Amino acid sequence: MIEIGWTPYKYSDYEKKPHTMEFIDNVYFEPEKLSNFYANNKSAFKHCPANAQFLKNFWVIKSPFDLTLNVNRKEKHCYINQNQRFFNTFVDMRWNEFTETDLALCSFNFCYLFVSDKPVMIEVYPAFLHGQVKNTRIINGSFNIYKWQRPVDFSFEILNDNEPVEIKREQPLFYVKFLSNNIEENFQLKNIEWTDELLKLNKRTHIANWVSGLSWKLLNKGNKGRPKKLVK
Repeated sequence: MIEIGWTPYKYSDYEKKPHTMEFIDNVYFEPEKLSNFYANNKSAFKHCPANAQFLKNFWVIKSPFDLTLNVNRKEKHCYINQNQRFFNTFVDMRWNEFTETDLALCSFNFCYLFVSDKPVMIEVYPAFLHGQVKNTRIINGSFNIYKWQRPVDFSFEILNDNEPVEIKREQPLFYVKFLSNNIEENFQLKNIEWTDELLKLNKRTHIANWVSGLSWKLLNKGNKGRPKKLVK
């Protein structure tokens, strides 16, 4: 059994004030095992070991807020049903990261940080059992949470600029799955405290914001100065 530490990510580039985001402890949902989706299902497939093996290491990440986003691509404007402070903190309309012929790219920064004291890969999947958020196509990802301390969020392409992206509080946004070198491994999640140490480690992974193409090399090498134990 490998323990995975998780915490809501409590730093905002917009706010830049200690403890401003402490409220999210009250609104973010604990990751939920995906296998619970079938808790009341009596179907025979629940006895299939292949299905059980597939589902056992998935967790569901749910939206902490109601949010409706409308995009005016021509004028590069966004409209949401929240205030400007919310937009600046939690919505990243990534105007400079796609071309006129690409689908528009956006991130809802409802971030979770997962860490492990042993090599573990995290993989981000669409919410395929619950149904993907309408009018979106999620951006998948995978990396080693022992070596690289980056949060995961709901990043997506907007399929139709003329339609809104709407989410409701408690709606599944995406799934995360954990994998180790032992394919039979089981994982247990533990809520850990958000600390200055975690923020410092995360800040060291922000090279992608400055230098293109270097993150992957550093990701495989690891985060310099990582303490021996993060899951406390």
